[in-house]
Amino acid sequence: MQEPFKVAAIEFNPEFMEFEKNITGAVAIAEEAAKNGARLIVMPEAAISGYIYRDLEQFLPYMDTVPGKTTDALSKITSQYQCYIAIGIAEIDRDTGLTYNTGALIGPQGFIGKYRKNGLNPSDILWFVPGNTGYPVFETELGRITMIICYDDTYWEPARVAAVKGCDIIAYICSSDRVLPELGAEAAGKHSTIAAVQHQSAWNGLAMVAADRNNAESNPTTGVTVTYGGSASIWQADGERVAHAPATDYSKTMTNKASILYGTIDPAKFNNDQKRTLEHRRPELYKDLAFYRAPTDGAATKSPSEVTARAVQYRIDANDFVGNLNRCDALIKKIQAQSSVSNLVVLPAYSFCGPVSKDNVQAIAEKRLGKSTQAASDFAVRLKSHLVASFIEGDNGAYFHTAVLLGPDGKLIGHYRQTHLDPSQAAFLSAGDDLPVYQTSIGKIGMLLNDDFRFPEASGVLALRRADLIAAPVSWSGQYGARLQDAAGLFDHPSASNTMIFWYAAAKTSQAYTVVANAVDNGCLGSSGIFTINPIDSLEIPQVASIDQEEVVSLKFTTLGNNYWMDQTKLVGGRRADLASPLVFPLDSKALQKWRTASGFNVNAWAAYQQ
Repeated sequence: MQEPFKVAAIEFNPEFMEFEKNITGAVAIAEEAAKNGARLIVMPEAAISGYIYRDLEQFLPYMDTVPGKTTDALSKITSQYQCYIAIGIAEIDRDTGLTYNTGALIGPQGFIGKYRKNGLNPSDILWFVPGNTGYPVFETELGRITMIICYDDTYWEPARVAAVKGCDIIAYICSSDRVLPELGAEAAGKHSTIAAVQHQSAWNGLAMVAADRNNAESNPTTGVTVTYGGSASIWQADGERVAHAPATDYSKTMTNKASILYGTIDPAKFNNDQKRTLEHRRPELYKDLAFYRAPTDGAATKSPSEVTARAVQYRIDANDFVGNLNRCDALIKKIQAQSSVSNLVVLPAYSFCGPVSKDNVQAIAEKRLGKSTQAASDFAVRLKSHLVASFIEGDNGAYFHTAVLLGPDGKLIGHYRQTHLDPSQAAFLSAGDDLPVYQTSIGKIGMLLNDDFRFPEASGVLALRRADLIAAPVSWSGQYGARLQDAAGLFDHPSASNTMIFWYAAAKTSQAYTVVANAVDNGCLGSSGIFTINPIDSLEIPQVASIDQEEVVSLKFTTLGNNYWMDQTKLVGGRRADLASPLVFPLDSKALQKWRTASGFNVNAWAAYQQ
């Protein structure tokens, strides 16, 4: 497919305990979308059964085989209109008796394949076993399609593994409930995945069609009612959101009427800057991703810490060490004047030395314990705080972009050399070879710099090394990423309009509080911030600075979470390390090539591979 094509995200609302009636309804609304020219149609999770059953015994009569009655009925539509449908089905395997939360893909020739959900939430585990299909990618005339189901988006790996396999389009199948403002503290146990879909597209350069329900479902035998969020969305592969449905309005009377969101996907955008970064991944740094770190991981921090973090944002000029130092000093004095505690302060990239280029790299380079580290040490002592700054380090004829972590006593705790370089800098800078995490009095701290954020593997490794905090000096002028486009109206606190999606997503998917400091002016777009591990609910709202003002943004929080729906221990325990293996294969490995070219998700590409 070379020309743009129409797609549809259907907010279909099944009637509880009405299996046959729901198949009829799904066929009717799918046919409406197909008649209107939709070539790819995506429908919600558990779209034929409904979801909130009392137990597995009550659920079983409303499950289907895959392929089965549902796929057979929808095949008539896909055949007649030459389209594709992705739909969520509560699956029963009659042979084994096992039950799965499944996505089915049907095309013009009938049933194509299935994906069985891996990221099971606390409700899923009552009814479904973990998936055994990996993260398959299916070849179609529209492009290569993968399916991701609802809570899967808690983890960055499903979309990333699919992208490495050559995916073009995500069919995001969801039945995501809504966090209502009046729930207050109870929201700590709630989660709404439909609000967090953007990173799957943006981090991987993939188009996406995301469908949710938009009604309330009640189980008359338990009295439980769940309100779903609506907010279906459609995304181009270059990160542009081209269509977005409104959030469910809980103040109005709910109905089961379905709605269809249409949009257009342009295959010309499948080849984009972000997808091309896949060629620059560094699997040799990602080995941790293939290891299962049990919830009892001894490397995890045991006790939470009260932290007041600050991101310092100021203008940084090239070749002006003294001027940059003075501008930083003015803001440090303002922090001191507040007489409030700081535990972690982060400065922008090239904190004092100024931006680097091939023309000045030799002139501004310094030793690790040079004048930049000395200046940062002075600020750390004055603030009695951990402090992170960055500079260009010269070492035996090589040059690195290096961040240093100073303790409240001004002593060097550790350093980090940027591991993922912008291609324009690779000609004169060398890349680091590790993603270290350092133990401190406020928890474990990892560091990232600049283009590291284009690679979710970087923050993913820090999470598995049990970083509680990520400190990130950056110099960001919009050269990658985009602003967060959250589901407007879904929650009582809209995100700041200039929230940067990669910084936000790194905190959420690593479950590590992330402090990012950017410069202003000279092309830099500010937007420094403190990004929290529970940004969706109103309990932990990320704090984001302006795009053009010199300022300090601050936030007080307690590490490790506070009985939230997710924390790092739950994240690490719930991920599928066995399915992340392709992310650590060398880019030229035969196993990777065999796996990429095999249909579906063939673990035999490495499980039984022989040299």
